[in-house]
Amino acid sequence: MEQTVARMEAFIREGVPKYISVINANKLWLMEKDPRVGQVVRGASLFVPEKAIVMGLHAVGLGTAHHVGGIMLLKAFLPRAEERGYRLYFLGAKPGVVEEMIFVLRQSYPKLQIVGSRHGYLLPDDGAATKEIMQLRPDVLFVAMGTPRQEFWIAEHVRHLGVPVCMGVGGSFDVLAGIKKDTPNWIRALAMEWFYRLVQDPKNLWRRYLTTIPWFLRKVIHARTEKLFHGLRYGRD
Repeated sequence: MEQTVARMEAFIREGVPKYISVINANKLWLMEKDPRVGQVVRGASLFVPEKAIVMGLHAVGLGTAHHVGGIMLLKAFLPRAEERGYRLYFLGAKPGVVEEMIFVLRQSYPKLQIVGSRHGYLLPDDGAATKEIMQLRPDVLFVAMGTPRQEFWIAEHVRHLGVPVCMGVGGSFDVLAGIKKDTPNWIRALAMEWFYRLVQDPKNLWRRYLTTIPWFLRKVIHARTEKLFHGLRYGRD
C-alpha cells in the first residue's frame, strides 16, 4: 500500500496525466468479453490488484503482488492528501451521495483540499464536468461510475483534462458516505469481499458474481493445470 501511495505522489510530481486501474475478477471477465474494455484497461499506468487477483496470481506462480484494492487505496491516500495539500476532485455516484460523502470527509479530514465534485449521471453531450475539472486543476480525480463506464470515461478524457492521477473507484463513494458498510479486514483476508457486498446489494450484484466467480476459478485452475503440464513436459525433455 505504501508503495502504491508513493507512486501516486510521484505521478503528481511528474504532472503528466496517468490512469490507475483497480483489477478484480469482474473486470478481467469484462476485458475478455469486450475487447474495448481490455484496450482501455491496458492503457493504465498502474494496476492495483484486489484480493482475488492476488490469490489467483499466487496459485499460478505469477509474482508476489500484494492486496491493495480500490477503496483501501482511496482511504489510505486521504490522510496523505490532507498532509501534503493535494487537490482532489470527486466525480460519480448518484445525486446526493457525493455531497454526503464530502460532508463526512470534512469531519475526518478538515484540511483536505476538495476542490470540486459532481454526481456521475452525466448526459452524453454534457461537457460541464470536464470543463470544471480543467478549470479547477486537481491533482487527483476519483471517478465512481462503475465498471466499465468509469474506464471508458477516463480513457476518453484523461489526456485533455490534464489531471496527474485519475482512478476509477466503483462504489467507494457510497461506502465513504456511510450509505454502505465497508468490508471488515478479516473478510477481505479471506477473499470474501464479494460476498459481503452481495449481502448488502443482492439485487444489483447477484448476476455479476454468479457469472464472474465461476469464470475466474476456471481460469485459475486452467492456468495452474497448464503450468503443471508444462513443468512435467519440460522435465521429461
